[in-house]
Amino acid sequence: MIRPKSLQPGDRLAILCGSSPTSKTSDELMQAVRDMGLEPVLYPSATAKHGFLSGEDAVRAADINAAFADPSIKGIVCTRGGYGFHRILPMLNWKVIKKNPKFFGGYSDVTALHIALNQKCDLVTYHMPMVGAWHSGLDEYSE
Repeated sequence: MIRPKSLQPGDRLAILCGSSPTSKTSDELMQAVRDMGLEPVLYPSATAKHGFLSGEDAVRAADINAAFADPSIKGIVCTRGGYGFHRILPMLNWKVIKKNPKFFGGYSDVTALHIALNQKCDLVTYHMPMVGAWHSGLDEYSE
């Protein structure tokens, strides 16, 4: 398994969503990441809304592909789970993702991507609180 590099203070962290839309504003999401000492990079799907999804399938998949392809991005976290991640798995560029391993975290519906990243890319991922929950504070262990 490929263990991605640990996040360091000041690292650029992609904020995106592959499932249901969040109720958090872009300012709330970005501030939560800054409060963790990281530089937020907000992707369109992070705050998009398309029915019960956080943007159209193509938008959500494009954000994940772009975040993994961008060498300046050191990690990727999702805003929330819900439903819909499985719909975009066929649209992901597994070769690019495998060549650009990085920290990836989330839970709930995001588990679909965790499993795919483990199986298709041999990538270690992190089942963890989503950035949408960080603003209310995390316990010491989760932080």
